[in-house]
Amino acid sequence: MAQPITIGANSIAKINNRFFLIVEVEAKTTGVEIDPVFGVRTTAQQAAALIRAGVMRTKFQNFDPKPTSTTKVELKGVLFAGGQIFKVFDVENSTDVSVLVRINQAQAQRLIKAGTRIIKVYRKPF
Repeated sequence: MAQPITIGANSIAKINNRFFLIVEVEAKTTGVEIDPVFGVRTTAQQAAALIRAGVMRTKFQNFDPKPTSTTKVELKGVLFAGGQIFKVFDVENSTDVSVLVRINQAQAQRLIKAGTRIIKVYRKPF
């Protein structure tokens, strides 16, 4: 039997010399599909250790990723981190990765008003 809770996309983002672990938690079972994304501030040492252990670096793009026949793209929310604002996408093909696209305050407010979630960020490193 598959585990009902797993980690989906996860990566390390460096935003204005601050490091964030971007994580998707997937909870799936009959009648339930919950998959929030959240950020956790890390120290530079924690980020480096996680990258050495195999955690990917977050992808940053200037444009929204597009779905294809082999790639699923889902907008997960708006991230406010390091004084910048991003749309966060979950991009699934042979890997499962977060893609961040920088946006401005007006774009963020339009998305939030239309129902896009604000991604929770734990700002104090553990």
